[in-house]
Amino acid sequence: MGLCLGSEVTEEGKKAKLHSSEIDRELYEQAKREMNVVKVLLLGAAESGKSTLVKQMKIIHSNGFTNQELSSFKPAVLDNLLMSMKFVLHGMGVLRINLANSKNKHHAQTCLFFDNMTRIVSPDYVPTEMDVLRVRIRTTGVIETQFKVKHLVFRLYDVGGQRTERRKWISCFEDVRAVLFVVSLSGYDMTLVEDPSMNRLQESLRLFSSICNNVFFRSTSMILFMNKIDLFQEKILHSGRHLRYYLPLYRGADCDVDSAARFIASMFVSQNAMPRKLIYYHFTTATDTSNVQVVFQVVMDTIMKENLEAVSLL
Repeated sequence: MGLCLGSEVTEEGKKAKLHSSEIDRELYEQAKREMNVVKVLLLGAAESGKSTLVKQMKIIHSNGFTNQELSSFKPAVLDNLLMSMKFVLHGMGVLRINLANSKNKHHAQTCLFFDNMTRIVSPDYVPTEMDVLRVRIRTTGVIETQFKVKHLVFRLYDVGGQRTERRKWISCFEDVRAVLFVVSLSGYDMTLVEDPSMNRLQESLRLFSSICNNVFFRSTSMILFMNKIDLFQEKILHSGRHLRYYLPLYRGADCDVDSAARFIASMFVSQNAMPRKLIYYHFTTATDTSNVQVVFQVVMDTIMKENLEAVSLL
């Protein structure tokens, strides 16, 4: 009886040991796989262009959108079209703009949908990739996009930028290798939809300061995408809404786009309170695939370089 019991205990022990070894092996293999995963957090205030960058990653690294996926954006494009028309018509009334006057024709040309109205309202309309890049869809929750570059797997997490969405950011902070913070340069003369008393650029600056100096990101690569440089250029050169009206410390020329853009970039970089932490910044146009491809390659090279340095220190 005693011998049988001892034999059963030994057999159970062998099974437990084998099971433990299998778990250890699986954990080891998972750890090896995770070593090649780069988790990148995409942050920024609302309407900065974060989601457009995510769409670009799909176009550049994941063979783009299928016809079915393109078709799924049709309701959003039509909704954007209708809302844009309402805003323009309201603005015409407020500003007393008469589009019948030849002097005001350029107002209509600033709205892309006027050039594409016939195509978009066609019954058999299927959005193009450019339509998808231009369409505005509010991001809620966390959207994960995964793509592979060389031997590394990049996981890009896009989190809603509205104030009500930011409480969800904390769940994404663990094991982040890099933070891409997107800034809308063209928002220097605009206010938040949810708070008309708050300037968009100042809100973005305040938000970046809290992210940049967060203890979670003490050793995390911090990269600024100074986005919408194309719209920023149009405003600086042609709108008369000079940067010094909104940022009195700016001393550059009114129509010097490069000086104005770099001044704003320096405002963000100066928020860094950690002397050993490097902040990289790039000027981008998120709707321009070739521009995003070039800039993102530089960013990925930076992330991969720092990733290798971190691994070598382990």
